[in-house]
Amino acid sequence: MCRWVAYAGKAIYLDEILFHPENSIVRQSLSAKQSPQPTNGDGFGVAWYGLPKTPGLYKDTLPAWNDSNLKSLAAHIRTRLFFSHVRASSGTAITRTNCHPFTFQNWSFMHNGQIGNWPVCRKLFESHISPKFYPYREGSTDSEAFFLVALSLGLQKDPILAITSTIQLILKIMKKNKVKEPFRSCMAISDGKKIWAFRYSSDHQSPSLYYGTPSIPASHLALQTINTIASEPLDAHRSHWHKIEEGSALMWSKGVIKKIKLNV
Repeated sequence: MCRWVAYAGKAIYLDEILFHPENSIVRQSLSAKQSPQPTNGDGFGVAWYGLPKTPGLYKDTLPAWNDSNLKSLAAHIRTRLFFSHVRASSGTAITRTNCHPFTFQNWSFMHNGQIGNWPVCRKLFESHISPKFYPYREGSTDSEAFFLVALSLGLQKDPILAITSTIQLILKIMKKNKVKEPFRSCMAISDGKKIWAFRYSSDHQSPSLYYGTPSIPASHLALQTINTIASEPLDAHRSHWHKIEEGSALMWSKGVIKKIKLNV
């Protein structure tokens, strides 16, 4: 299973989240605390928003802890909203095109989990990617396919409905193919202004997911403002973090979290 973190708030340098916290995403790439697979060394990626509407994107197949370019860039890129992901492959190739986040226009997407028996379900699931979005299929992961199917089902207009519909489609395809392996997912989506995060699985064992405010310099924080959604707490202060429940979603907007029960 992969690990990821999303930040939105006052502009900070990437390294204040990627490297500085005691349980930063780079530390999680080497030794995750709440994952059955503690090492996430099959690549990483960062998508960040600045003045352009489309996000900047840096991805590589190196382990995050062993990329000097990432460390240098993170100390110089200042942003108000970004995604970062460290990958543990569930079977697909370790290539740059398979690293998260995935982007389309102003949208970013990253995922932790898997579609049960992806090789069996892949052809039918990919057939639901519309001709408008299929040319953007670059890799072989179920995660990228999920993003493109969700775009095909109206993600840009209604993210909650599109993600719910995509999950329902996956479960239908798995049932048709008599797949026994579960569908498990924790994912995040952003249009550059808001963030939507989802936690759902077919066996009620979704990967962990939290929201809160880590211990970064107080000058960057507004009182009572939530600025981080992450696979794991970035620090040991329990009061900073709240677990996102199974089968639910949340929407972040201007530091305020709205919780949503998924109707799957």
